[in-house]
Amino acid sequence: MQLSKKRPSINPSDLMNLIRYPTHHDASTARTVTIGNFDGVHRGHTAILDALAKQANQQGLAPTVITFDPNPKAFFAQLHGKPAPQRVSPLRDKITFIKQHGVNDVVLMRFNQALANMPATDFVEHILVESLNTRDLLIGDDFRFGAGRTGDFNLLQDMGEQHGFTVTSLHSVLHAEERISSTAVRTAIAKGQLPLATALLGHDYTLSGHIIYGQQLGRTIGIPTINLKMPDNLVAQGIFAVTVELNGRVHQGVASIGTRPSVKTNGQCWCEVYIFDFNETVYGDMAHVTLHHKIRDEAKFDGLDALMLAIQQDIRDARAFFAAHA
Repeated sequence: MQLSKKRPSINPSDLMNLIRYPTHHDASTARTVTIGNFDGVHRGHTAILDALAKQANQQGLAPTVITFDPNPKAFFAQLHGKPAPQRVSPLRDKITFIKQHGVNDVVLMRFNQALANMPATDFVEHILVESLNTRDLLIGDDFRFGAGRTGDFNLLQDMGEQHGFTVTSLHSVLHAEERISSTAVRTAIAKGQLPLATALLGHDYTLSGHIIYGQQLGRTIGIPTINLKMPDNLVAQGIFAVTVELNGRVHQGVASIGTRPSVKTNGQCWCEVYIFDFNETVYGDMAHVTLHHKIRDEAKFDGLDALMLAIQQDIRDARAFFAAHA
């Protein structure tokens, strides 16, 4: 099975070299800036990121991305007691993909009530101008910001004239005549349509993390797994045929992603992977798990015997998938 050339390669510095609280100190560098959530970093996002890097290089500026955690939509959903939108990628993968497109700095802003209440004009003056010394600003054609979503392209153009920065709006990227969006990617993944999700993303759908100790249940039944902690609201849930890049080698396997309803759990989302023909101690190592095919949804089984039978069938199904797509 061919792996995309754009699978993320985790650099430990990606999460260390973040600007979390932009201040006047950061204004010593003139920047080309874009703003967005970038969940999944799909083809629409990468078009903006590539344009950002190209324009910054032409102008001798630092390409910079402002993004948010949590997703503002998730913040407002929780505030109003509504279900939060699921996320495509863990934060680590999002930052890594962003930086792969020539971005020097990522400004990761905590989205809280204070930021939600900030007027659009204040965001421009305090964040874009005073803290980041923005010279060029690139945005998507649907971009809105500020309290009440009052900030738009026209406001940015007016304020750019006042403060000496240019504003460029980029058109949406289409797939099959439909606009590519994180919502479309989430829908495809939730439906198990991984080939469509990959086409929208422009890269393999990969989840990364350090391998940590689990409950060791799989080892007691002869099916040892590696365990990666995932965001609680990850959109990928179920059983999948996967490949795992681990210490420079790629292995096939089957992954269970979710809250493990058949075992005692606290509701935490896990990615548990049984790697075929593998028996090494890899705790603490970084693993990149690429989802290729959804086998089934998560299910709760009555007893360990029923669970083992299901797992054995999942392994057979995953092996059959890879044999058919060799």
